[in-house]
Amino acid sequence: MQLRDNGLRFSPITIVLHWLVAALLLSILGLEVAMARTAAQASSARLEPIQNLLGLMLFLISAYRFWARVSSPHPLPLGSPTPVQVIVSRSVATALALAMVLLPLAVWLSRAAAGVGIELPGGLMLPAPIGPSKPLKAVLDALFNIGATAFVAGLALHLFGAFRNHLVLKNQTLRRMLGKQVEL
Repeated sequence: MQLRDNGLRFSPITIVLHWLVAALLLSILGLEVAMARTAAQASSARLEPIQNLLGLMLFLISAYRFWARVSSPHPLPLGSPTPVQVIVSRSVATALALAMVLLPLAVWLSRAAAGVGIELPGGLMLPAPIGPSKPLKAVLDALFNIGATAFVAGLALHLFGAFRNHLVLKNQTLRRMLGKQVEL
């Protein structure tokens, strides 16, 4: 079994983790919407530890994915993209992988700077890496907002490329990201 990406294809581990990160991200955002719509404070408080656990999982998986992304060759693109398209797509993929490490870390640091603990299911708490500090919290929140905005822009580019490959170019990129063998 292929454990690392190579110049011809993604590893099964990369493919599974790609879709797992997408599912975790959607779950975290869905829980955020549910907590915002929940009028009862108690209902929202029960969902927050689950969201925190999903964020921790996202961070750990994304740290591995980022390491694997920068330490393994990326498979050759399908079709005949221009060099600019290859550079942009690889840059966006690497930036998204890095953002999935940095954004959960920024949330953890921001909450610690606010003096708020990160509660996990079962009453477990993540230790605060820093002490409370209002000025530091303001800086961390600003950095998170900048990073989140850049992440959304990168995600939009990623989705644009995926839809373009699948619907316009009609190549086998989606098939490859579902683990199927494709010809270059």
